[in-house]
Amino acid sequence: MNFRDQGIIISKKPLKERSYIVTIFTENHGIYSGVLTQYSKKTGDSLAEGNLVDFFWNARLHEHIGSIKAELIKSYNSQLLMNKTKLYAFNSITSILNIAFCERAPHNNLFPALLAFMESLKQEFSFSEYIKLEIEILAEAGYKLQLNKCVATGLADDLHYVSPKSGCAVSKNVGAPYSDKLLILPKFLAGDILDKDSTTDALNLTSYFLNRYILVDKGPPQARQQFTEHIASQSF
Repeated sequence: MNFRDQGIIISKKPLKERSYIVTIFTENHGIYSGVLTQYSKKTGDSLAEGNLVDFFWNARLHEHIGSIKAELIKSYNSQLLMNKTKLYAFNSITSILNIAFCERAPHNNLFPALLAFMESLKQEFSFSEYIKLEIEILAEAGYKLQLNKCVATGLADDLHYVSPKSGCAVSKNVGAPYSDKLLILPKFLAGDILDKDSTTDALNLTSYFLNRYILVDKGPPQARQQFTEHIASQSF
């Protein structure tokens, strides 16, 4: 059993001298892990978390962990190491991916979104891009939020709330009588500017649905908690 693909390294753990267990979110095969034997420090630096690699996975049987040979396509790791916010964001996303999806199940729709997010990290960190990726993860897991029109009127005007039951947007007038039971739709997801309040609303929104559908009784992974605490300490 073997295949070739490209993917983003989301985890790299030491196994023994110059060998690692590497986990890759692949373009066509979902999450795959394998043993990577490294032959030089240069190779090790290029095959770090966050980097896009071309790799070959091989095992005698499909259920075996297999071995990996990989070559760097594009490095994103340096962007993570130079910026604490970007590193926390990457670690948060990968911690969610590892809980949300089983290994070896394809998630072809999500890979382009993850790759686009890694590309965005080459610029100034974008909180809105981070939240949109969490929403994409929910959608890929089968829990798509509908945030572009009111579930009651079908219109895209004056959106202000999100139903915790349906995950659909609700206009301000329609939702006002039930405001204490609804989630707030972050302003920037409705086309407004990003500010401190909307970052809190956004994290509350995605946290609610992640906890309900993906994390369930596990609670938020430490890496995501670290990211949310870091964002809360920032000024916008």
